[in-house]
Amino acid sequence: MTEDSAPAQISGRDVPFERLYAAHHRAVLAYCARRTSRWDAWDAASEVFVVAWRRLDEVPPADEARAWLIGVAFRVLANQRRSAGRRARLFEQASRDRAWAPLPDEQLLRNEEDREVIEALYRLSRTDREIIQLNLWEELSPSDIATVLGISRDAVDQRYSRAKRRLARELDPQRFMRRRATQVAKEGGGT
Repeated sequence: MTEDSAPAQISGRDVPFERLYAAHHRAVLAYCARRTSRWDAWDAASEVFVVAWRRLDEVPPADEARAWLIGVAFRVLANQRRSAGRRARLFEQASRDRAWAPLPDEQLLRNEEDREVIEALYRLSRTDREIIQLNLWEELSPSDIATVLGISRDAVDQRYSRAKRRLARELDPQRFMRRRATQVAKEGGGT
């Protein structure tokens, strides 16, 4: 048998860890779940067993292993709480610092323009908004958009064209009305 095709060998350390995990994972997860959110509990329980894997030689015999693992979970959860507190303080500090930092005039203008475009975009129907976002934000081609939406390429072209017109109307209703009036006058709808 070649080295590449040889079956993976299980070390003596793997079997005791698997037994430890099977015997105590549910209890460790339940302990964590009673003290934190569901997602944080899963993370904490996973971290407990990473510690147990690394320190397998220090894990006490079966009867005492559960208490040892719960002790590790206690410390893991304490670390999670401290980390969450640090993140919250850093976020609060960054928010305060940013609120006082002067922005260049051009950035202020750009933010206002961005806000107007986003507000106009959200005044469109969900279908119009999606097709514009797929093209401009996700940079998908019309063929890719057709695949995503499950429609034909021609339908994408038509919907995209209509969506752009509707967005333009939302962004500058007066300009759109003037242009529409000019178009109607040219077609003979005026005087």
